[in-house]
Amino acid sequence: MRYPIFGIGLQGKSSNVTAQSRNNLYMDIQPQEDKAQISLHSRPGLTLFASFGDSPVRGAIVVGSVMYVVHRGVFGEVSVTGVKTSRGTLSTATGRVGMAANQGGQVMITDGTAGYIYVIATTTLTAIADAQYIDAATTVAYHDGYFIVERPNTAEFYISSADDGTAWDALDFATAEKSPDNLVRVVDNTTEILLLGVDSIEWWNNTGASDFPYERISGGVAEIGLQAKWSVARLGESSIVMLGVNREMGGVKVIRIEGYQYTVISNPEFETIINGYTTSDATGFTYQYQGHSFYQLNFPTDAQSWCYDTATNLWSRVSYGSNGDRHRSEIGLAFNGGFYTFDYSTGDMYVHADVFADNGVPFAGEVIGRHIFDEKPIQISRIWVDCESGVGNEAGDDPQMTISISKDGGHTWGNEKSASIGRIGEYGKRAIFRRMGRGYDWTFKLRITDPVKRTLIGAWVNPL
Repeated sequence: MRYPIFGIGLQGKSSNVTAQSRNNLYMDIQPQEDKAQISLHSRPGLTLFASFGDSPVRGAIVVGSVMYVVHRGVFGEVSVTGVKTSRGTLSTATGRVGMAANQGGQVMITDGTAGYIYVIATTTLTAIADAQYIDAATTVAYHDGYFIVERPNTAEFYISSADDGTAWDALDFATAEKSPDNLVRVVDNTTEILLLGVDSIEWWNNTGASDFPYERISGGVAEIGLQAKWSVARLGESSIVMLGVNREMGGVKVIRIEGYQYTVISNPEFETIINGYTTSDATGFTYQYQGHSFYQLNFPTDAQSWCYDTATNLWSRVSYGSNGDRHRSEIGLAFNGGFYTFDYSTGDMYVHADVFADNGVPFAGEVIGRHIFDEKPIQISRIWVDCESGVGNEAGDDPQMTISISKDGGHTWGNEKSASIGRIGEYGKRAIFRRMGRGYDWTFKLRITDPVKRTLIGAWVNPL
């Protein structure tokens, strides 16, 4: 008889209940079991594409075939080959910026002290001179011909003149009216805009009215607020994901907004984890990789990063190196057929790649499996792991998998043991660990730190 180790759980409240976790691995669940119904695969690695220096990029947007970037106080563009060209300066040099583009060839930037308009045709950047513009706005959206900004510490939002971000009217504003909370930011959601407040969400659409075009949709209100301004990301054509908070009930959770409804995509175990973090500075972005759509959520204060997989509804940790440091990426966007990210502490710009290192630093792939337990001691003769073997590197090295064991419910772990996963061409290799001993409650941690392909098809325990 054999017992499978892999499962879909996640440790949150107690490792005695489940110690399961995944780090830098996502899960495929096959509709029909073949060799195994569950398999584990590596996240994308990061390859350096360009560098802006030793401080992080503040914001980026893609318009056509050009990426526009704000780094320190400089606004510029990046070509598809990584060539950087400065196009102007801002009055600030730190902090995230909001960016949006309209159909009239303008890119707008907000930094909390001023607004800026870049005209693509003339390659000129100027500060918005209109005295009726809200200089304190920190974010900007574009929808139906209008740039839209929030007025901080109020429930008000303002719109620009049609197709012109340089012209603003002090009377062209409205107020999120259902709940007495402040507005955090406005987000374009294709056919409508979302007013994301401290305690509530409102759906508004463009009615075409002559005095002010936007109006709240009847019934378009949800009693959940935005916890972290920069956690908002688009997932597909008309779906938004973000870190939300229900202040009446307490606690933060991750939600997905589709249509005029939202669903909670964080499970209780994951919510137990993140409610132990500082969440107000969380950041997020979405990407696709190997047929899966992911939402990466970073918690800078606690130096942690997680990914949500829409294909399986599972959360997995993502980290840098072999020690579990937070993932390097802070901002991410699609560009020129690839996906590019910016480092959270340096000016490095990366591109997602099928590699097993981040900018040359190998990262660990790790999975902690299910409890194997009984009321009587279990003696385990061997553990065998089926993986895509024979993928050693060109140097001829023999890549290893390690295992460590917990017999106390996942609280402490023994010394690592290693087994080969095969040099290049050793396709029939299995990682086998023998004579493991006796225990009432077994939990197993498998790790690969060598920078080679990680495809874990299954792992099983053979007791005596």
